Amino acid sequence: MATADSEREPRRGRRRGDDTTRDAILDAALVAFAEEGFDRATMRSIAAAAGVDPGMIRHWFGDKDGLFIATVIDRTPTVDRLRSALEDTGPGKGRRFADAYLGLWEDEHSGPILRALLRSGVATPRALEILRRVLGGDMVDQADAGDVRTRGLALAGSHVLGVAITRYVLRIELIATMPRDALLDELGPVLDGYLHRG
Repeated sequence: MATADSEREPRRGRRRGDDTTRDAILDAALVAFAEEGFDRATMRSIAAAAGVDPGMIRHWFGDKDGLFIATVIDRTPTVDRLRSALEDTGPGKGRRFADAYLGLWEDEHSGPILRALLRSGVATPRALEILRRVLGGDMVDQADAGDVRTRGLALAGSHVLGVAITRYVLRIELIATMPRDALLDELGPVLDGYLHRG
């Protein structure tokens, strides 16, 4: 008699517990999200590209939101870079945070995903919420809303997101053509003011 677990086993592809299958799904998702955006990429097309049954995506990641977040965490430097920059309390923290944040938009893996997700998010509230979470909104959510440091973190995140959109998406000439070091020199002291509250 078939058990519940055996009924969920894929009919093709690698065995359920194989990490290689998970890696194949994440690799396919990275390409799909970067090229098609969050809204247009489908779990079925990602599964086909990975050579697995769509049920494998549900097994490993739950739904498309979970797959996207896992792709960003496992296949891009986004979360680690932001957290490392924010945990560093030495002088020049604002400049380092700006450097890490802008670097995400310039990175060959995370940059296309962030731009594609932003384009999806303009028309899709669900994608916009995921973009907010991926770019640090969860760190603010977990903090004390009455804490001045939390407000500083929220302001710093909003500031660099605006700069990133202006530089890498809208391509407004003054910001898009500014030398990177000059931009970091401008942003550093402003972000220090936000991040060193309390």
